[in-house]
Amino acid sequence: MSTESKKETWKLIINMVISILTAIATTFGLTSCIGW
Repeated sequence: MSTESKKETWKLIINMVISILTAIATTFGLTSCIGW
């Protein structure tokens, strides 16, 4: 595997993790706002 594709893979993984964390944070934020 070349260094370039490895970098791209890491970028994808990091982006995915950020998206998941953002979704979780949004869900928790909405729920606490509603007051559950």
